Amino acid sequence: MPFALIIIGIVLIVAAVRDTLSGSDGLFTLVKGDMTGTGNFTYWIVSILIIGALGYIPTLRPISRMFLALVIIVLFISKGGFFAQFNRQAFGQSSAAAVGGPVSVPISMMGSLAT
Repeated sequence: MPFALIIIGIVLIVAAVRDTLSGSDGLFTLVKGDMTGTGNFTYWIVSILIIGALGYIPTLRPISRMFLALVIIVLFISKGGFFAQFNRQAFGQSSAAAVGGPVSVPISMMGSLAT
């Protein structure tokens, strides 16, 4: 639990230093978008909490651990899961640029090439 609080504190400090806590692209707006609307993570969080709570019953502990492992595996390999979201954020959201489509470059970045 202390590690989770430390990570949350670091994220809040970085967002505050970058002045991105609020606003249209702020941290709170992004977290709110993840918890509401279509495709939210609320169902995943509730299911993990319920399965984890069943682990406190000694006879259900092995079953609870197996279900938690299954939920985490599905969360990672599902179509809109971790790897799909990571690839979309890391490599851009434009499908035209990913397949070799035209890419616009500002003239200021071209340097001496612009004549």
